Amino acid sequence: MRVTYRYLRPLTVVYARGTGPYQISCREAWGRMGGWLDQRRARWRIKQGYGYFRDNPKLTAPDLLRYDACVPVTFGLDPEPGIGIGRQTLPGGAYAVHTHVGSYAEIGDLFSHLHREIVPQRGLLLDYARPFVTIFLNDPSITREMHRRTELCVPVFPVRMPLSSNDDDAVRAGDQVSRDLTSGRLAG
Repeated sequence: MRVTYRYLRPLTVVYARGTGPYQISCREAWGRMGGWLDQRRARWRIKQGYGYFRDNPKLTAPDLLRYDACVPVTFGLDPEPGIGIGRQTLPGGAYAVHTHVGSYAEIGDLFSHLHREIVPQRGLLLDYARPFVTIFLNDPSITREMHRRTELCVPVFPVRMPLSSNDDDAVRAGDQVSRDLTSGRLAG
């Protein structure tokens, strides 16, 4: 399973919330969001959708799980709280990301596999303070199931990487190399 490491920026979105087991609440939330976008003839303007899994199913009762179907705020898409369309900012941060191609039905099992096995094997630590996120890269209403692309994003703590030197010989020898600006000679 190919996993990349990426920083996602915070993103302001409009969202529709579904409550209950994720298999049900995801469909409910996207049904409401899709209907709302269709009423405004705005679906064609949306390039990506975001699924925001607000609760950990191991710690929260299934009936209380919250899922938000989100699309980026664009001109003319204002929240309508009276009909269940709100506005929020998705938190940014470091994520381990796997791109899945195929059925949305596999997302739950893939998230479990990433969370339990793949991410720890890579030496990354999960950040339980942030939610799991899905980024839907194409519109399911016009994309066949076998061609649907979804990025599964598991929150992790940032990885600190040592900076490399441009002078490999000096680093290997353990020398500090400096340039004498007046004479142009190397001193060390």
